[in-house]
Amino acid sequence: MTAILQPRKQPSQARSRHAVAAILEAAARILARDGYAAFNTNRVAELAGVGVGSLYQYFPNKQALLAALHRRHGEQTLEALAAALAHSAGRPPRAQLAALVKAALDLHRRELGLHRVLEREWPAYDEPPASNPDDAALRELVAGWLAGIGADAGRAGLLLAMADSLVHGLLLDADPPAEALDDVITDALAGYLGLPAGNAT
Repeated sequence: MTAILQPRKQPSQARSRHAVAAILEAAARILARDGYAAFNTNRVAELAGVGVGSLYQYFPNKQALLAALHRRHGEQTLEALAAALAHSAGRPPRAQLAALVKAALDLHRRELGLHRVLEREWPAYDEPPASNPDDAALRELVAGWLAGIGADAGRAGLLLAMADSLVHGLLLDADPPAEALDDVITDALAGYLGLPAGNAT
């Protein structure tokens, strides 16, 4: 099994945090635009506006960059779904579920090319759920939501796995009508949870 490579060090100052953010954004842009075949640390450093030596202070090689992009996506997912639940608080459960689905799809749509590379070419660099604090926090978030609507909180893990498969399978591998995809995934997940139809607004 491929080891998950970690950054050499964590940025502690604002300047170094800015450099790391620029490096990751440059890596994401190259992967999305040109694919993995054109991806190397020299190109990333040039696009980020940093020396390649500075890049190596944080990332030992391009595989470490891939792992970091996977982790960044996990952080963004947690943030997006937490915000969706906060904004949809007080609405019917199906409407809250629809908000979660929309947040997940919108996040992937913003960097569709990048996610195709990460999920289809290099999924091995996604940290295993058992050791991934963002995945654990996401399960806790969804479990709390399920308990709050009177559903079985123990379904959180399977619900997330289903959502992950549907989002990646339908959005990354196919080209369904954009206006229908949110409803298709919401309906599938609502069916699993046994949520009644007709209360999605």
